[in-house]
Amino acid sequence: MVGNKVIADAIEDARRSGTQIALATVVRVTGSAYRREGAKMLVDKNKNTLGVISGGCLEQDVTEVAQQAMEEGRPVLKQYVLDEDLVWGLGLGCPGTVEVYIEPLTFAEITENDQGTKSISSPLDAWITCLKQEQMGVLSTILKAPSELHISLGSRLFIPEHGDPIGSLDHDELNRKVLELAREKFKSLNPKSETCSVRLSSGESIDIFLDVNVSPTELIIFGAGHDAIPLSSFSLQLGFKTTVVDPRPAYATHERFPRANIILADSGSLQERVHIGSRTYVVIMNHHLERDRACLSFALNFNTPYIGVLGPRSRCMKLLENVDQFVHVYNPVGLDIGAESSEEVAISILAEILAIRNNCSGGFLHGRLKIHDPT
Repeated sequence: MVGNKVIADAIEDARRSGTQIALATVVRVTGSAYRREGAKMLVDKNKNTLGVISGGCLEQDVTEVAQQAMEEGRPVLKQYVLDEDLVWGLGLGCPGTVEVYIEPLTFAEITENDQGTKSISSPLDAWITCLKQEQMGVLSTILKAPSELHISLGSRLFIPEHGDPIGSLDHDELNRKVLELAREKFKSLNPKSETCSVRLSSGESIDIFLDVNVSPTELIIFGAGHDAIPLSSFSLQLGFKTTVVDPRPAYATHERFPRANIILADSGSLQERVHIGSRTYVVIMNHHLERDRACLSFALNFNTPYIGVLGPRSRCMKLLENVDQFVHVYNPVGLDIGAESSEEVAISILAEILAIRNNCSGGFLHGRLKIHDPT
């Protein structure tokens, strides 16, 4: 799938070349669908596209609607009902109702002061910068509003995780409520894009799409043994920012861990060289009791959602002696899939991390009526 950063880079390329483009975004899904809210596709005047918003059944029509949107210079909100027989007959995705917001893109000027600092006044441009820098932010867009409120459809407010909002939704109370919704998103471990119906104190409701961009999930692996190699490889394939920490230069190498960040650090330099954030997942697999104890003691100082410790429960309890709080320590590590090889263990660990990140149980989908609902 094409990620947000790739979309942002393509938008910037179109800006520089003067190419007219439209952006199609899935803003609401009812029932099941191949892609979820926030999925994006770019369309240019020559009907070239980048990204997908369905299993193949919507792209052609959305491309045609995008041509109309660019010609008329106004956005279009279009609903698609994916009939179950049609969708499955074509071998495409899942049945459901999908709403797509298709908009021609226009750009504000980005100016620089004497110190070379960029000044961004457009919510769209601030959002594009957020995507390119892989930072967390929320772009809110008005999709529907009662005409008596005189609120412009397509009005935007960009809220970064750190810093001041940019733009306005043309209504002070609405701005405040959307700021509160964005801050709740920032507190979530894995916030999702969604369309919200925001009710004002006067009783009117406004549909607003909250497009959430999150920084890449980070995985720190303590230990550069043989079994860490597939864990790092699969983690990178999932788009995780992956770091391997080990004091042994013969093991922690870019040849063994291509594309991973390598930190050579012993227990005495962890505090100085390793940073664990609130969205960082940790796996400890040194196969060395004292190094594991030091790494675990270090990781417990941070508000991480997950610390996986390889090895049997009895060994882990030795590591946790004299530790009062270890609610986020997972051991034995991984989901119960009968993993034996290093590759299978890596899949088991990453499946557990994904389940925790996505607030899911990690159980079977068999018998579930709705695939995407967490349990």
